[in-house]
Amino acid sequence: MTPSRVRSKAGRRLATAAAALVGVGGALTPPGAAGAQESAAAATTAAPSPPRGDTACTYRRCALGIAPAWSGLNVVRGADGARVAGLGFFWARGLAPVFAGADSASHYASRAVRVRRGGALLTDAGLLLLGYAAARQIGNGRLRRGDRNAAVGGAAALAASVPLQFAADGLLSRAVWWYNARFGR
Repeated sequence: MTPSRVRSKAGRRLATAAAALVGVGGALTPPGAAGAQESAAAATTAAPSPPRGDTACTYRRCALGIAPAWSGLNVVRGADGARVAGLGFFWARGLAPVFAGADSASHYASRAVRVRRGGALLTDAGLLLLGYAAARQIGNGRLRRGDRNAAVGGAAALAASVPLQFAADGLLSRAVWWYNARFGR
């Protein structure tokens, strides 16, 4: 079954909305900065995927899993749970090296990163606006109308980020499932 057949109508709409959000965030990034950051981060944090024909690579040794962390979700490998990558709440780094060689897994992993970046953009903006409003309230002794609007906007951005964060978690879970499907039981 291809990944396009697995996607639901709601999932496609969510992915489209997230892609639009990521596109807005990409417009704020200097040209070439995002790709350089992603490739440098991926090179330092993600171990490459074991070769497909590697007979020593068993489910127990090479299968991926997801482990919660304070800053997001970690992708771990094998029974020992060695961290090979992460999908952060505040900014997601590329997962391509981990899922290389598994087409459907790579597809879902790249979608997870795109959706997480949209959620992270909203999370970060919401936290900044709420921090700004709190600092202004402390400095002025009261919450002025503009500061109140910033606080409401920050809370709305945080609330809007929650479904995107959960959608990215689901996409990462799907990527791990497709990756682990290569190991027979």
